[in-house]
Amino acid sequence: MSDFPDAKGAVTYRKAGFGAWKMAHSHLAIGLFLLFLFIGGIYQYMGRNQAIATLGLIVMVIVGANIYHWAEAMGDKAEKFTDRAIVWKQEAVAEESVGGLLETLPDDYSVISDFVTKKGTSDYLVVGPKGILTIETKSHQGVVTNNGEKLLRDGHPFEEDFIKQAWAQSYAVRDLLAEKGVCTLRTQPVIVFTVADVQVKGKVRGVHIVGMKNLHAFLEGLPVWMSERLSQAISDCLWSTHNS
Repeated sequence: MSDFPDAKGAVTYRKAGFGAWKMAHSHLAIGLFLLFLFIGGIYQYMGRNQAIATLGLIVMVIVGANIYHWAEAMGDKAEKFTDRAIVWKQEAVAEESVGGLLETLPDDYSVISDFVTKKGTSDYLVVGPKGILTIETKSHQGVVTNNGEKLLRDGHPFEEDFIKQAWAQSYAVRDLLAEKGVCTLRTQPVIVFTVADVQVKGKVRGVHIVGMKNLHAFLEGLPVWMSERLSQAISDCLWSTHNS
């Protein structure tokens, strides 16, 4: 029987659009309501004076145009805000999906989430019979490949060097364990893409690149090499640091 739970795959999301459209039209409706009040005021107090009424009509057109552009601008802002919210939700759910899988590991594994180091925050640390893993989760979409030592999404380089970031987290954890006198072992950095189609074979600059659907197989395929005593000492040290 496998020690590792099976992965359920990626979560799909409905593209933003309807909510932003609805918000933009609500702003337009408010603007039109204010415009009608403005028109009513003009003709109630100035309607008998043709010149003033004509001037009021011109002002009405100008104000109406400004209200229309204001409503459009508010709609654009609402859509951008909604898109950002979708991205944040994707990242949060992505981490939860990976965390849910890791939390069901056997009792001889220790899983720590959001571990703060001198180089930032590592999404997950996993310590057990198969070593020490520093796991970073990414919710980017598209097809992930590599061109030599460079990661690509849909054929183009990522905006950030995820490999460099993963190694920075790995070395930070190694240095911490060395400072505490526990061990000088190097941790294994792993990047998990929770939504993207990962077509990377092997490691890239020493970092495992894994898709969510293949995370189970990846964990299952790692060799067992760490003793229970060392694993427990490392886990105790990391938990003590995490809770301090």
